Amino acid sequence: MSVAGCANLFGSKPPEVAAVAPGLTPREQEIEDRKEQLLQQLATCESGSWGPSARPIYGSRGAYHGRFQFTLRTFITYTRMRDGTVLTMKEAADYTQNYEKAASLAWYMIYDLQEPWHWPLCSRKLGIPAQLKLIKQL
Repeated sequence: MSVAGCANLFGSKPPEVAAVAPGLTPREQEIEDRKEQLLQQLATCESGSWGPSARPIYGSRGAYHGRFQFTLRTFITYTRMRDGTVLTMKEAADYTQNYEKAASLAWYMIYDLQEPWHWPLCSRKLGIPAQLKLIKQL
């Protein structure tokens, strides 16, 4: 004969607990913060501010979209490279205006692929290559 626990006596299951990933070390957090600050600087340089916008943002007579001033073709190409997702032009136009999605793709292009040259003027103005070297040294 087995003895049931209290939770089973009343017909309820014990609460499920999700696994929690260990937190970042202070050094890892500093690196992540610096990377995020660099993206914010880039968005501000490209479009005048960072974060979500109530209105769509366009540059160069509509050729560039969103805070990071992506062309739709670049957004489509690098999204496919990153995770295999194939976007339509309409989806790309919507996603470039979504700060979180655009920042995520810029993160991939700058930190994973080491390609800050997609933003030539702001990359030079902000010294992004030198900032990337400093981040790597942390």
